[in-house]
Amino acid sequence: MDTASILDRAVRRLTPLALLCLLASPARAYAAAENLKLHGHAQLWFSAYEQMEEAEELHQFPSGDDAATATTGFSLYRARLGANLRLLDRFLEFNTQVRFEKNVGLLDLYLGLRFAPWLSVYFGQFKIPAPGEALTSSRDLDFIFRPNITEFLVDFSLSRTTYPSSLFYGVHCYLRDFGVGLKGDVDVGPGILRYFLMAGNGLGANLFISGRAKPEYMLTNPGQFFTGLRIEARDFFDILTVGGHLNYNWHDNMVFNSGRVVYDLKRISYSGDATVKIPKTGVRLGGLFGQGEIRDDYDDDGRTDLHYSGWEYRMLWRANELLSKLAPAPFWERHTFELGVRFDKYTREWNQSGERVIQENWTFGLNYLFDRYIKVQLNYVIKRTDDPSLHDLDDDILLLSVQGAV
Repeated sequence: MDTASILDRAVRRLTPLALLCLLASPARAYAAAENLKLHGHAQLWFSAYEQMEEAEELHQFPSGDDAATATTGFSLYRARLGANLRLLDRFLEFNTQVRFEKNVGLLDLYLGLRFAPWLSVYFGQFKIPAPGEALTSSRDLDFIFRPNITEFLVDFSLSRTTYPSSLFYGVHCYLRDFGVGLKGDVDVGPGILRYFLMAGNGLGANLFISGRAKPEYMLTNPGQFFTGLRIEARDFFDILTVGGHLNYNWHDNMVFNSGRVVYDLKRISYSGDATVKIPKTGVRLGGLFGQGEIRDDYDDDGRTDLHYSGWEYRMLWRANELLSKLAPAPFWERHTFELGVRFDKYTREWNQSGERVIQENWTFGLNYLFDRYIKVQLNYVIKRTDDPSLHDLDDDILLLSVQGAV
């Protein structure tokens, strides 16, 4: 093909695109840019010291050297990037978020229609009803870790299981599921009443249901779904927020994607949580209680597979109120210093055995924030495990997290 023919083909193919660009209004492009928000954050860890007494009995082969029983090192904990697009005077919303730590995976992908402040409809993959901290972005957590009960209330409401032989073993739901949700806020004067109702697959993030036409994680489902509800009274008198959730996930005789394995999912969980801000002190108090059950009866013994419960309480003190009085300066407007302490307890019992494993953690934290761009957290976690079959292992942690966000 000669040069003239190549140029002629290129002109014919590019002309429609060029006309489209000429017809597009710069004002429209600017409006689209105003409605599009990009966001992201990355959390980098330095494990200054973490005990691992369980490695005490390990030895190198063939030298016989004893294993190290503590950890010091660096790691990438989270790396997230997302976009939010709102159009038609905020009636239409498109939201997506991707994680890059370990394997790249989809977190959020949903379409929202906002009919009124008290009614919005969402379809896609997003966080399910849960305790308030589970619905808080990982970039805004008071401590590096969420309490144990917070994540288990979500994962065990979905498909995560405790049996190593189950094909659901090791599933991490990332607090999310695929389905349809209704959300709304009602201004009642002293505060906001908020609700969140959802129906979904009940499997967790990136696990879907479909037949042979497009094989997914599950091939059959007898018209049963996960359902969840959260009700919240928020910022009443700018002091108090109280909320609670109830999740119910019931599936009979689903077929796994091999076409040869049949599963039940029978889960229930509920919780209540509250936060209190003490005016003019910088002090925030919080608490949570929750429990749930896995009733799949995976081993067909007629017993509840897992009963679990937990609670936590915390206190955060933002020192800026005091520091700005001691040394008045614009510096305190963009630089924040916080001290915090939290106690959380998690209890689990397998197969109604009567033997409960209890995990108790004390977390002490120091936070520094520069606007929303930089966040540095230093946490020391004291762990105590009461297990009838195993003596308590030393596994305390001193951890530094550095977060960059946009």
